Amino acid sequence: MRIATLSNASAEHTRRWARWFRARGHDLRVWSLEAPLAGLEAEPLPRAPLPGFLRYPLALRALERALERFAPDLVDAHYVPNYGLLGALQGRRPLSVTAWGSDLLVLGRRGPLQRARARFVLRRADLVLADAANLAGAARALGAAPAKVHMIPWGVDLGLFRPPAERERGLIVSARMHEPVYDLETILHAVKPVLERDPRAHLVVTGDGGLRAGLERQAATLLPAGRWRFVGRIAPAELAALLARAEVYLSASWSDSTSVSLLEAMAAGAVPVVSDIEGNREWVAEGDGARLFPCGDAAALTIALERALGEAEWAAAARARNRRVVEERADRELNLGRIEALFAGLAGDRRGGPR
Repeated sequence: MRIATLSNASAEHTRRWARWFRARGHDLRVWSLEAPLAGLEAEPLPRAPLPGFLRYPLALRALERALERFAPDLVDAHYVPNYGLLGALQGRRPLSVTAWGSDLLVLGRRGPLQRARARFVLRRADLVLADAANLAGAARALGAAPAKVHMIPWGVDLGLFRPPAERERGLIVSARMHEPVYDLETILHAVKPVLERDPRAHLVVTGDGGLRAGLERQAATLLPAGRWRFVGRIAPAELAALLARAEVYLSASWSDSTSVSLLEAMAAGAVPVVSDIEGNREWVAEGDGARLFPCGDAAALTIALERALGEAEWAAAARARNRRVVEERADRELNLGRIEALFAGLAGDRRGGPR
């Protein structure tokens, strides 16, 4: 198939998506206003120095010319308010729209204009993909035809993210972006007493974002010297190795659909200590694979973290349970294969794509 993907080329999700479909033999091309990550080939779209609600529609003419030359079998747009809107405006069909979480769970509910924009996009899509039940429900509530909504987690590379022979005692990992929705500030406050009481405990923070500089300054003020590191964006293989060594994975997100980093931690055996939100509860529960805490509650997170680090027998059972769950429900090859089949059906290719 010839697939025109409209997506943020600076996002790791886009790079992984493109690599998978290209490895399957599809001619997938990415159009983006953002500069691509290393290893991701993408076609640039003009980026005007304007707010996003204007910036993306202004790229429409350039996209239309490019798609006229490419003649795709399918337009594949990611993140409803920006590339989803661009996909809906360009008019080619079939159109698949993939929601990423906050685009519908947060932005799509903020006000009448945001809701109207989401409805405009979702009602024009021939296929709506969501990676969690709460996100699929939000898409239907915002106007997507129920029959067109498919809940399929992107999943995890089970060969790459796998348990090791042994773990690094006291290693705690955060793998979320440094943006307000992920609330890394609560993580820093919660980890402080743990590091002070346990000389073996240490924190590694991956990822990047607009809050990084301030978070690093806060960590330098709060946390014991030499017991924490911010390592920035790291390659998937490095992240897999880090999670395989870690005892605990932390996420304090205020909102999520299915968190891919949660699935990766579950696959690699880092015990999740995560916020008690619907997206996380689709995969773990308090005492059943994870320790949960209320959003924004640093004291509760400290207690949950100390329990996860201090209950070896429970942690071993949680690791076995979590690996079993991701093998059953979050195998990337199987799940993206289901999406590939939906694409092929839309494109009229009943063979299911190259083999």
